[in-house]
Amino acid sequence: MASAARVLVIDDSPTILKVVSAILARHGYEPTSARDGLAGIELIKKGPKFDLVLLDFVMPRMNGYQFCRELRSNPAHRTLPVVLMSAKGDKIRGTFVQQTGAVDAITKPFDARALVAVVEGALAKTAEGRQRPIPEGEKMPEEDAIPVESMPRPSIQARNAKQRAGVEFAQQVATALVPSILALSPEDRASEASVMAAVARAMTQDVLASLALTLKDFELAEGVREAMSGDLAAVPLAEILQVLGMQRQTGVLHVTNNRTAITISMRQGYIDFVQSRGASDEYRLGRYFLEKGVLSREQLDGLLSELRGTKKLLGEELVNRELVSREVLVEALQKQTSELIYDMLRWPYGRFSFTKEAFRPEADMAKLGLGVSALVLEGFRRVDEWRLMEGTINFDQVLVVDNIALESLAPGQLSRTEQLVLDAVNGQRTVSEIVKESTVGSFDAVKVIYQFMQSRLLRPRAT
Repeated sequence: MASAARVLVIDDSPTILKVVSAILARHGYEPTSARDGLAGIELIKKGPKFDLVLLDFVMPRMNGYQFCRELRSNPAHRTLPVVLMSAKGDKIRGTFVQQTGAVDAITKPFDARALVAVVEGALAKTAEGRQRPIPEGEKMPEEDAIPVESMPRPSIQARNAKQRAGVEFAQQVATALVPSILALSPEDRASEASVMAAVARAMTQDVLASLALTLKDFELAEGVREAMSGDLAAVPLAEILQVLGMQRQTGVLHVTNNRTAITISMRQGYIDFVQSRGASDEYRLGRYFLEKGVLSREQLDGLLSELRGTKKLLGEELVNRELVSREVLVEALQKQTSELIYDMLRWPYGRFSFTKEAFRPEADMAKLGLGVSALVLEGFRRVDEWRLMEGTINFDQVLVVDNIALESLAPGQLSRTEQLVLDAVNGQRTVSEIVKESTVGSFDAVKVIYQFMQSRLLRPRAT
């Protein structure tokens, strides 16, 4: 019995790789996948021998044409048959099939029957020696020599990828829902409740997982490649950060829950910058300048009002106006970044995604270079302290200052943080309100309140 033909599928879309590999496996082929031309070349060099390559034409790092030049330049693999896949299959079928020595080309999107027919035809042509002439890689024209109107460009690639993902998504939804709806009786089809129930039954975990992959392809911007993703309930953030740190990874870690979205820019395993959307006001950069005392609330509010509607960054504008020094800005960014990380380590649920993408301008300017291990250790220490303090403090309780205890303190004995917290106590505010009013980070403010209550400087107001 003949062994299954080994087919290497090269495409930058995870969905295409998954779908094409599944089709090939169902029809008796042995598929292997690669995310771009460079990875494909490495697999071919390592072996074992492939019988056919299904090749996407427009990809990052090494596109289809570059792949073919590299393949045809190596005598050991020069004659390996290639079938080109592209959303512009009709256009590349002429010029590029001839220039690359490809056996055939297929237009995306395609169905299973069309794919299998092209694969069978390509293998048959190769077995019968009916391949077109194979060019030598060194004699293939440089990409620059190919007419611009003929060569797919990155901007077109991004647009085509989104169009392809949209078509795939619609096809997957239709494939999942139509059979369930058609199986209903005419009476049930006229019932909204029956149709909704049929849709709910059709949307299985496998279907949802497949749709999620397609949506990721649709959402990723040009030049962005997802390296890993998952559930924080299964893989804690601390472990994710430590893996990225140990592997000295460069890219952006996106972390979300139902309230907050955080992006962590990493360079060679170090954290350069953290940005948030939907986080508590205490993590706004201006709060750190208020806490340090380098800005008054009036100054901050006035500047924020002036910058509203512009793309100017608060920190850079403060430095440009010589209201704060560069050193003070970096210190504030370091504290903001660290406290956001500490807070995220307490998240019980959420999603994460690490992408390879161009560095953001803000991260390039900040370059904080914070080590992951130190942040994680400090974060865990704070988590333990939080548990202790939260178990002994009633956050809805109104606090008052014990004046006798206050008078016993020596002048200058209180730190600035302690004084800010004490100044927020007016005999009417609850613990939660004192924390918010103090302009001190919640952890530090609660820690001060806890210590003051232990030393009797603060006590609950008598009812």
